[in-house]
Amino acid sequence: MELPIGYRLRAPRERDAAAVAAVVVAHDIADFGEPDFSEHDLVDDWERPRFELERDAWVLVGPTGRLVGYAFVWQAEPGTQFEADAFVVPEYGGRGLGGRLVDLIEARALEIASESTSTVVTLGMYASSANTAKRDLLVRRGFAPVQTRLRLTVDLARRETDVAPASEIVVREFDQARDEDAVREVMDEAFLGRARYSRRRLDEWLDLRVRHPAFDPRLWRVAVVETVGDHDSRAEEVVGAILVYDVGGTGYVSSVGVRDPWRRQGVGQMLLAEAFGALRDRGQMRVVVEVDAQDATGARRLYERVGMRVSEEHDWFEKRLPARP
Repeated sequence: MELPIGYRLRAPRERDAAAVAAVVVAHDIADFGEPDFSEHDLVDDWERPRFELERDAWVLVGPTGRLVGYAFVWQAEPGTQFEADAFVVPEYGGRGLGGRLVDLIEARALEIASESTSTVVTLGMYASSANTAKRDLLVRRGFAPVQTRLRLTVDLARRETDVAPASEIVVREFDQARDEDAVREVMDEAFLGRARYSRRRLDEWLDLRVRHPAFDPRLWRVAVVETVGDHDSRAEEVVGAILVYDVGGTGYVSSVGVRDPWRRQGVGQMLLAEAFGALRDRGQMRVVVEVDAQDATGARRLYERVGMRVSEEHDWFEKRLPARP
């Protein structure tokens, strides 16, 4: 597919970050009336492992020199699972630009997949319930919706969350030096078996979570219980954790995880209450979280108990790519 006259494609540069983020934000505002993305989020995407900015992303420059489109593809799992997305500023829609970006995404994913020995290779991207043009494009290109994600929000200025802790549980700030591996183990236990979740090595987990540009250990919380060992020695066991980021105008709950023996005992609510308090103390009143609409573990009920309500719906569309014979 050829571009219209006056448009050109190139790789993004680091100095383009603000302009690229503006393209994504324009999408958010068109779909839901408010932004849900920041330059911090973009930089975090660009710093993920197995991502090469000059080969795995593209910007679309309009006739006036303005950046009007952006696309990327990322190996979420080496050689087997690719995540991608494509954005065109709404007023530039209807010119075939989105289709051209999807062309680039698929070509790059196929190039990477050709070097893999995997027999199943998938490419996926999100489309909101409000963006019918993008959804129609993906269906025409052979994608199908396989999962629905709900975004829930709460206004902390209107909601006080106070949960009495169980007597044996203490919630405290995350201590990176002693907690990082235990928190990763908690999240693995809580999320293994969920759609699109896989266990990661500690170094890669740190790249994705702790080295996020908005990471602040003062916002993360862990739930611990005291254990007694030989000779009455005492130690802490991490039984739950919450990963929270302050990303500009929004507090973002990335994950809440609780170990199996401690579920359904109010630990998740305790963690949320503590994290909300930390965000409120720094003046952050809007908090969002995403959950799987088909989640059978009650995550949505947990968030609704602390006052969060569904504000957006997004579908994950997938397409199987030709695998190497």
